Amino acid sequence: MGKIQIKGPIVLDTDAWIYDWLGMPCACPKKLQKALEEAGGKDVELEINSPGGYVSSGFEMYQAVRDYAGKVSAHVITACSAATLLVCAADEALISEVGYVMIHNASRQTSGNMNKNEMRQCADQLAEIDEGILNAYVNKTGKNREELQTLMDAESYMGAEKAISYGFIDGYMKDNKSAAVQAVASETPMISAEKMKELANLIEHKSEKDTAKKEGGEKMTLQEFLQKNPEAKAEQDAVIAEATQSGADAERERIQSLDAIAKTVSAEALNEAKYGKNKVDGKTLAYDAMVKGELKAEAYIKDAVKDSAESGAEDVGAGKGEAGEPENTDAEDMAAFVNSRKGV
Repeated sequence: MGKIQIKGPIVLDTDAWIYDWLGMPCACPKKLQKALEEAGGKDVELEINSPGGYVSSGFEMYQAVRDYAGKVSAHVITACSAATLLVCAADEALISEVGYVMIHNASRQTSGNMNKNEMRQCADQLAEIDEGILNAYVNKTGKNREELQTLMDAESYMGAEKAISYGFIDGYMKDNKSAAVQAVASETPMISAEKMKELANLIEHKSEKDTAKKEGGEKMTLQEFLQKNPEAKAEQDAVIAEATQSGADAERERIQSLDAIAKTVSAEALNEAKYGKNKVDGKTLAYDAMVKGELKAEAYIKDAVKDSAESGAEDVGAGKGEAGEPENTDAEDMAAFVNSRKGV
């Protein structure tokens, strides 16, 4: 079965090259369509780990998956915003036990002065876009539009179990939620999935070797098994200790990544990312800030102007586009800035 990665933000076809040039993951309709064509009708898996992005691109990708001849399975780590459309388009959607899904209303950025009629028009346009999103959600979950709209209004985050219960997800990617693993997980939440599997395999092996059952065939609890097998207890303790240290290291790196972008985001956003309910790392916060337009413009523009002046980029004239096209696009502006930062 072929695998197609849907990683990073969902962007416009015309902007994907910027992410590729910078070595950053992204997904777009053109990339997905090419991958589906190469799959040639065979069954495929969409590996989804995306914060979402442009709903127009999401709609186009949704239809590409719906039109594909073979079976499409969505394997979800995170699927937020426009990425949920791909989850709904797939024939089957499975999720990691650590995964989550987020749905919300469509939004757009505005600038300049707008009168009341223009604002109403903008709201009406977004409402119609939401109707398209709801169509996909209704088809997938079977729930009524009112209930789904309420979830979108609340910007709902759904962990694995909740996403399954609401019908967005059909089940787990792997049935690795054994009682032993769950028992350890409840006591040691910082253990990685890899280490959890390692411990589960250890316990299974020891159980078979030592016939870890009570008289009468009743299964032992995890604690009873560990009491009878001190070597397994020692290995469990080692796994927990290693996982705890790994978790501490990861948290330290997360805080450091946030400190590195502290000057480009608001103090409120930085504090929420560090200590709020939904903690994120520096890369995620930077992306969210860019999408929501919350970057500190004065600091960002000051650096851009300084770097541009030092690089001599201001002396380079803008080339003319083809007939009917503007002479300078947002992508070209961004490319010029990136080149100046790179010293090109």
